Amino acid sequence: MLKLFAIVPLGIGLSVIGFLWFTPFDQFGSPPLFFRVFGTFVALPFVFIGVAGLRASSLSSHEQLIQRARDMAESLSQADIVPPSPPQATSSAGYVCPSCNAPIGTGDDVSPHGDVKCSHCGRWFNVHSAS
Repeated sequence: MLKLFAIVPLGIGLSVIGFLWFTPFDQFGSPPLFFRVFGTFVALPFVFIGVAGLRASSLSSHEQLIQRARDMAESLSQADIVPPSPPQATSSAGYVCPSCNAPIGTGDDVSPHGDVKCSHCGRWFNVHSAS
């Protein structure tokens, strides 16, 4: 995508310079010398921006890919992989999750209808239907 933004100004600048200087002199409709010089000064920044953009995009895209790969490798090597925590101690009632068999934690809230969200697997179950 960056190359497209570099090719467009380069093409515009080269087209203007080409039109101004490759049109024969002393022909009907040919631009006067003043317009050729002035037009060239206007078109040169377009050419410079296009060349600089192409050069930067060709260097940076390759370097960016290498840097991304290095960053990913570094983040993977430094990642702290924490194993899942064991189920919490059983509560006084002794209810366990029917999905993962983890006991209900002592701090888990139980609704008046008996609905509980398992703190280990995150699934909802009802303690009245589990017993």
